[in-house]
Amino acid sequence: MISTVFLPVPGTNGLPKEQEKVVKIVEDTFMKMQDPTGTVAASRSHIVSGHSAKPKNKPDDPVKVRCPCGNSNPNNSMIKRVDPQCNVWQHVGCVIVPENEKPVDSISPDLPSCFYCEICRISRADPFWVTVNNVLLPVLVGPSPIAADGSYTVQYTAKSFQLSRANREMLQDAEYNVQVWCILLNDKVPFRMHWPLNSDMQVNGIHVRVVNRQPTQKLGANGRDDGKPLKDYLREGLNKIALSRNDSRTFCLGIRIAKRRSLEQVLNLVPKEQDGEKFDDALARVRRCVGGGTETNNAGSDSDIEVVADSVSVNLRCPMTALRIQIAGRFKPCAHMGCFDLEAFIQINQRSRKWQCPICLKNLWRT
Repeated sequence: MISTVFLPVPGTNGLPKEQEKVVKIVEDTFMKMQDPTGTVAASRSHIVSGHSAKPKNKPDDPVKVRCPCGNSNPNNSMIKRVDPQCNVWQHVGCVIVPENEKPVDSISPDLPSCFYCEICRISRADPFWVTVNNVLLPVLVGPSPIAADGSYTVQYTAKSFQLSRANREMLQDAEYNVQVWCILLNDKVPFRMHWPLNSDMQVNGIHVRVVNRQPTQKLGANGRDDGKPLKDYLREGLNKIALSRNDSRTFCLGIRIAKRRSLEQVLNLVPKEQDGEKFDDALARVRRCVGGGTETNNAGSDSDIEVVADSVSVNLRCPMTALRIQIAGRFKPCAHMGCFDLEAFIQINQRSRKWQCPICLKNLWRT
């Protein structure tokens, strides 16, 4: 901004007032050109917010790097969790794994629209368990190398972790347990536990079975693995865990102290009626179900033929129990109008852990 108040400029005595103004403007512009540390430097310091960036460590906004690779130093390619409560950065090359598991150095991997770190993913995998403490932070479990005959060789990962006296006393309560978990980094079903093929584990030298499926059977889209409870295998102080596997994919391993939620507590996690779907959104969804397709697709159509349904049948019986629905439940992204009994759904998934819609069979938990 140019000031409207002008001071006498050396060498301009005797000049008309209009010329003095012109000289002043020229000298101000010249001084700015000689000292570009003002507006130019400020514009260069601006960082556009995005999924991947190199964070700057400011005194009032320290960068928290917690990557499963174990390196706490940021690099030129970082990614941050979408939840502000997590507020951790991770290396893109460590946590973003291409579907073919073969990253190309010259090509940056596609970043997800919503990124969740390993701890955030595992905390959403099962609502009946809530994380109290992470006794072993997530560590990378890399792919098994390929042998000369084309088969995958057995790969080992061994870690040590401490169990304090306070933690040991906490575990005396039956509601608490130590749980070892594992997830597939590029899993298309992100909020579930997923163990590698041919997994074999030892805790303090004791063999522990971690999966109930066949060692060579891959986990399907509707399958779930469980976290193995370790309370009976641990001691106060230093503990050791070793995982062997024969898998070409990249996983992440961790150990947490978790507390079991009751059925009533899980039911309370479901949004109440006043916090649920708005009336206008519900009306639009019903119209889409009746008319077929979306309103935007139907709008502006030049077709002279329209299919209009006079009525839509909705079954009032739960598809899982065949009993009359007491509290109707439905996943928010579902496009159908069918519902299920909420309490029966949670009771069944307390054992099955599938958390998929019983009507359209989509995995929609935590979406």
